Amino acid sequence: MEAWLLQWCFVFFFLFFNHKTCGLSQPSCPHDQSHALIQFNNSFSIHCSDGWEYNYNVPKAKTVSWKEGTDCCLWDGVTCDAKTGNVIGLDLSSSCLVGPFPSNSSLFLLRHLRQLNLAHNYFSLSPVASQFGELTSLTHLNISWSGFIGKVPLEISHLSKLSSLDLSGFYDLVLEGHVFESVVRNLTQLRHLVLSDVIMFSVEPASFLNMSSYITTLILEGNGLQGKFPEDVFHFPNLEKLCINDGFLFPNDLEKLCINGFQFPDVEKFCLDFFYSQYPENLSFKIGASGLEIKLPKTNWSGPLKSLEVSSLYFQELSDSIGNLRSLEILDLSYSSLTGSIPAALGNLTQLKHLDLSENHLCGLLPISVFNLTQLGFLDLSRNNLSGLLPISVFNLTQLGFLDLSRNNLIGSLPSRVSRLSRLRLLDLRGNFLSGRVQSWLFSLPSLVVLSLHGNKLTGPIEQFDKVVPLEYIDLSNNEIQGPIPAAFFQLVNLTLLDLSSNKLSGNFELDKLSKLSKLRELSFSNNALSSLSSASNADYSLPLLRKLSLSHCNISEFPNFVRNLQGLTSLDLSYNGIRVIEADMFLKLKSLRSLDLSHNSPLSLSNSNNLSLVLPFLESLSLSSCNITEFSNFLTTQEGLTNLDLSDNIIQGQITKQEGNWGTNLQYVDLSDNLLTVVEYSSWKNIKVLKLGSNLLEGPLLPPPPSASVLLLSDNRLTGEIPSTICNLNHSEMDVVLDLSRNNLSGAIPRCLGLRNIFVLDLHMNHLHGNIPDFCSEGNYRLQTLNLNKNDFDGPLPKSFAYCHHLEVLNLGNNKINDTFPHWLGTLPQLQVLVLRANYFHGQIIHLENGSQFSALRILDLSHNEFSGFLPTTYFKSFKSMTSLANVQMGYMEGEYYRDSMVVTMKGVDVELERILTIFATLDMSCNRFEGTIPETIGNLVSLQVLNFSHNHLSGHIPSSLGNVAALESLDLSCNELVGEIPSKLTDLLFLEVLNLSENHLVGLIPQGNQFNTFLNDSYVGNPGLCGFPVSKSCGHSEPPSPGIHAQDDDSAFRLDWKFVMMGYGCGLVFGFSAGYIMMTIRKPKWLVGMVQGAGSTVLRRFKKYD
Repeated sequence: MEAWLLQWCFVFFFLFFNHKTCGLSQPSCPHDQSHALIQFNNSFSIHCSDGWEYNYNVPKAKTVSWKEGTDCCLWDGVTCDAKTGNVIGLDLSSSCLVGPFPSNSSLFLLRHLRQLNLAHNYFSLSPVASQFGELTSLTHLNISWSGFIGKVPLEISHLSKLSSLDLSGFYDLVLEGHVFESVVRNLTQLRHLVLSDVIMFSVEPASFLNMSSYITTLILEGNGLQGKFPEDVFHFPNLEKLCINDGFLFPNDLEKLCINGFQFPDVEKFCLDFFYSQYPENLSFKIGASGLEIKLPKTNWSGPLKSLEVSSLYFQELSDSIGNLRSLEILDLSYSSLTGSIPAALGNLTQLKHLDLSENHLCGLLPISVFNLTQLGFLDLSRNNLSGLLPISVFNLTQLGFLDLSRNNLIGSLPSRVSRLSRLRLLDLRGNFLSGRVQSWLFSLPSLVVLSLHGNKLTGPIEQFDKVVPLEYIDLSNNEIQGPIPAAFFQLVNLTLLDLSSNKLSGNFELDKLSKLSKLRELSFSNNALSSLSSASNADYSLPLLRKLSLSHCNISEFPNFVRNLQGLTSLDLSYNGIRVIEADMFLKLKSLRSLDLSHNSPLSLSNSNNLSLVLPFLESLSLSSCNITEFSNFLTTQEGLTNLDLSDNIIQGQITKQEGNWGTNLQYVDLSDNLLTVVEYSSWKNIKVLKLGSNLLEGPLLPPPPSASVLLLSDNRLTGEIPSTICNLNHSEMDVVLDLSRNNLSGAIPRCLGLRNIFVLDLHMNHLHGNIPDFCSEGNYRLQTLNLNKNDFDGPLPKSFAYCHHLEVLNLGNNKINDTFPHWLGTLPQLQVLVLRANYFHGQIIHLENGSQFSALRILDLSHNEFSGFLPTTYFKSFKSMTSLANVQMGYMEGEYYRDSMVVTMKGVDVELERILTIFATLDMSCNRFEGTIPETIGNLVSLQVLNFSHNHLSGHIPSSLGNVAALESLDLSCNELVGEIPSKLTDLLFLEVLNLSENHLVGLIPQGNQFNTFLNDSYVGNPGLCGFPVSKSCGHSEPPSPGIHAQDDDSAFRLDWKFVMMGYGCGLVFGFSAGYIMMTIRKPKWLVGMVQGAGSTVLRRFKKYD
């Protein structure tokens, strides 16, 4: 026994002694290097905060543990050579170091350093010291996101042993062309190069061909590279990760880029262009004047690529060659302007785990092969034009954790059963045309956290479910879901958002069912068919985290009691209900409230029967629109923190004097439009930015605007006198200037200063203004987007300065006395979409274009009621690109946040005012002039036209049969000309044609029959004695005229735009049906046309169902 113990003691002694001797043999950190590190640390302060966290790197003050006199090899972040003790590695990433980085830093004394990581600190916008180039042993250098600024020094190229270099930042560093060329020439061992958001304007893309053949990782994002990126880079033999992002910046980012890089010539020109052009704040902007042209290889493309992330505005189609990259695990081509269909060859990428083709223009059906990629964990095809049935096989991809097919044109229904998506955490199918029921399995997936089916055509009722799953976010809004709200929703205790708004949910709902949803932050039941929504009178529970509650249009008859206890609530919407009384004590506990909407509860009484002095300290926005309010209440005037106030569409009468308005000192947005006010003295509202007083009874002269105001809307009042020059003081420093003084009795001339200001929208139509139109855009006013001077008395020629209004979209000068020739020089304006010159004294021939690209964005042109002569401008018809195709134009209206464009269209010989202009609405009106000659065949190329009017001219010759190609045409007027020959039978192909006027010509022969021509009456053809057949009385030899298949009706019933209009344009082409629906809604077309369009939509649906 003793021998055994002695043996084990010997073993333990040997191991212990050996360990101690090994430890003693390891050299400690040399004193000079330890001292250099202490000096380096002492040159900065330590400041950690939440703002330091980046890419899940939690900040840690590593250098706090550094103590002088201790072995630096044991310090956090320091690595020493095991043999010599020299410091060879320093990782101070996310170490909260703050302060200037001196060029003589003691860090540069550590000549043995091989790896240096200073990422995610803040070195106070210090330049990158050239002394970094003295650390010639470095193999890894990372100074990304550390607050360095300025030029990358040439000395970086001296680090010939570097295998990894990361200079990423936030447009703080500039890498000049000659420096980059030296880097790629000298750093022959480079394997990883990361240059995210480094300014590289002067770098020639061809220089990337000189990079090390060892390169495995290349990251280029937001660099401002311009020109053609060499295709050969995609063929580099060792390249495993390639990320190239053309760069999409918002103005705030651009401002920083320009401030930091302005000292460099390459950046200076771009920044000058940017600042002077003043790009709209709500638009993203691509770096560089021409951008980086990237083309993926179409043939012979293979290699070890595992990750490919490329974004470029110059992509076109994705070729089958992508299927040769069999090692790909990540493919991200989002935001790349891809067109065409998704290639089936993607199915070859069997290792693919991440596929993102979102934000492109891809169309057609989803290839079945994609759903054979069984390793996919991330699939995002959102925001494209993909169509066809929702592919059921996508729900068989068992590894999926993220599935986003939102904002496409998918139809069909959800599968009735899905059980294999155990890992799915996000499912987003919003913005399609899915129909059918909301299936119960959606609420039973064990990992699902986010479910969005917003904006489809789903019906109901919602199927019952009983599992409690981790769902946190449910958005089923904007569908057609019927039935009651399922009680099972209120067992989902993890819910933070529940949005069931804008459906057809019915029945009674007791708000007390919400009591279990303690994590709920947002809730919306708005816009349903609920018969009532109530809560117990003694409700004492609270939802402590609820911040936003929307119960608009819910048939609520009184203020819900449970709302009184929602102490954390910041936004409350009870609009469009039947609430009659609001008591001040209802808000006693709602001290966190920031936004309150009680609009459209009429009549609404704001009462304070208990004489409470109620102040909601954080209330910023209050809407009481359409509540039959007659005066300002005490509750209103005591809310000193209000910045947004909407009292529009009430019956507030009389005056608001300076004394009565002194309570709104913090107001920035005020809407008092559609009341009965006669005087509003708004000078006391010192912080006002948006003031809407339209449609009142305001009288007298126009008052000077508050100095802070940017938007002033005073249309449809009784203002008189001249426009004072003080109107030019509108503030344009923070937001776009919008001035609407239309429909008043103002007289005199436009103040010259208005043309010189940076104004965005100027609407003065329907006044009595006269004189010459002043110069616009002549001295720096580059922002003008809309100018409407219609129905005044302006005379003289058109100012040539309009040619400099490069952002002009709408120019309406109709119904004045302007005497000039056609302003062909406006054709260079790249964004001009609407040009109205009707009813003036324009004269002469329209000069033929030499440049075929002029007026390329124009889609509404009205030259009617002038004195133009000569032939029709054939060359212009060829250059109207937007009238030939609106396929890539997003459906919507021409309007901004505070202003909507309007215009008058002549249809059926009647002027119809369109209060909103659809973005796909295209018209050409050249009526009531002296044009002569023939109508050119090229008119048939303008296939997007909905209204064409050449009436009351001296046109001769035949009606071109090419007009039958204008498939969207809804109104055609060629009356009162000298046209001859027969009516082309091809015109019967115009399936949307609802207005036809060929009267007062010299047409002969049989009137074509079929489709829309069966609906036109005799007045479409009067004054053409040579015509015969239905509907005129003259027979063509037949015993009876053919009877029409459809009868026109003059029914003015309201029409709701149905989704089938969308399907009329199924595929990648133009959605014609929207225009038909739009015209019907705007001027109420008869039921027969509605039925025809809906029937066509049903035909399309039946075609899809054949493939189900």
